[in-house]
Amino acid sequence: MSDYDVIVVGGGALGLASAYNCAKQGKSVLVLERFNYFNQSGSSNDLVRMFRTMYTEDYMANLAFDSIGIWKELERDAGEALIWMSGLLNFGDPNYQSGPEGTLMGPIKNMERLGLQYETLNANQIMERYQFKNLPNNFQGLFAPDNGCINVPLLLRTLYRLAQSYGAKLMSHCKVMDMKVEESGVIIDFDNGESFSVSADKCIVTCGAYTNDVVNKVNVNLDLKIWEMVYEYYATDPGPNGTLFQSMWFQFLDSTDKNPALSNLFYGFPTVPWGPPNLTRIAVDNAVNIISNPAERKITPSANDLRITADFVDKHCIGVDSRPNYCGTCLQTNVEDNMYVLDFLPPSVGAGYKNVAVFTAGWGMKLTPLIGKILSQLVLDGSTPYDISHFKITRPGVLTEGE
Repeated sequence: MSDYDVIVVGGGALGLASAYNCAKQGKSVLVLERFNYFNQSGSSNDLVRMFRTMYTEDYMANLAFDSIGIWKELERDAGEALIWMSGLLNFGDPNYQSGPEGTLMGPIKNMERLGLQYETLNANQIMERYQFKNLPNNFQGLFAPDNGCINVPLLLRTLYRLAQSYGAKLMSHCKVMDMKVEESGVIIDFDNGESFSVSADKCIVTCGAYTNDVVNKVNVNLDLKIWEMVYEYYATDPGPNGTLFQSMWFQFLDSTDKNPALSNLFYGFPTVPWGPPNLTRIAVDNAVNIISNPAERKITPSANDLRITADFVDKHCIGVDSRPNYCGTCLQTNVEDNMYVLDFLPPSVGAGYKNVAVFTAGWGMKLTPLIGKILSQLVLDGSTPYDISHFKITRPGVLTEGE
C-alpha cells in the first residue's frame, strides 16, 4: 500500500494548484518543495503576472477562455479576488508576424469566435489614453477588457492555505534524490536534512526549470532553454495628474536590426493595489541570459536587458523615471516552440509511465487553476477533457535525442 495517493514535486503556483485539486477530491497528497515556499528561485516570484485571453492560437484562446470560470471557482473557494481585471492593450507594428506572444492582430478572430469584447486603436488614440509618446504613425492597438493582473503573492498563499485545509501535507527544503516509476506506483527518495523514501500511486512534477533534476532519475531529459527574465519597477509621477497606466500593455515590434539582444518586445503593468505606490513594472519580453540548467543562473539582471528597457522608457513613456527603482530576475522555462509541456512521462519510462504527469515550459501562471485541474485529472482519471494535444512531451524538439 502506498504512503500517499499523489506526490507533487514542486511547490510553486502550478504544484500548489495541483495539490489543491487532488486534495479537494479527498486524496492524500504530499507536496515536496526544493526551497522555501514563496521563494525567488523559480518562476512564481515577484508581485504580478498577466492573465490574458488574447491569443493568436485557437487552442490557447480556448484554454484561456475556459480558465475564466475555473479562476472564478477558485476565488469563490478562497473568498478572495485573485485577478484585477484591468484589461490589456496590445499595440505596435500591425505587420509583426512572430514571437513568444503570437501576433498583434491575430487574436481578433478568436475574440470574435468566443464572443469577447475588443476595440482597435490608432497611434494617436493610444497616446491619448496612455502615457506614451513618440509612437510611429503606423502603430495600431488592440484593447480587450477580459484580461487582468494576477495577484501572485495572494494566489500562492491562497493555494497553499486551501491545499492544507483540504489535507495536503506541504514540506519544504526537499531535494529529490531518486525516483522510481513502476506499474504499481512511484517511489521518491528525498533529502531535507534527513533522508526519506515515500511512495504514491501517482506523481505530478511541476518544478519548472528544475524539471530535469527530477525526470533525469528515470532517464528522461527535456531540451530546456531557461530564460533568466528581468523584471523592473519604475517610479511614476504621483498625484491626481500623475502617470497612470490604466491597464497592462504589450508592444509588438521586430527587434532592431534583427538583433535578438535589441528586442522591441516590451510590456508593462499598471500600479497594482497590492504593490508599492507609484511604481509600475516595465520590462523587455526577452532574455540575454539563456541557460540549460538553473545552477547556471547569474541572478543579476542582464545589463543589456536593463539598458534597452530604460531606453524604451526614456523615449516612449511620459512621467516615468528613466532608470528603475529596483529589479530582479525569474526563471522562465522554454522548449523549442515556446509552448507548454503538459503530458505523462514518455512511454520509454516503462509500464508505469502514466503514473507521472509533468508540466513545464511556456507561460503557465495565467492558467494556474486550469492547469492544476488538468494535472489532477491526468493522474486521477487517466485523461482530461481539455485539449492538450499540442503539449505532448513526445513532440519534436522537447526530448533530447534518444528519448
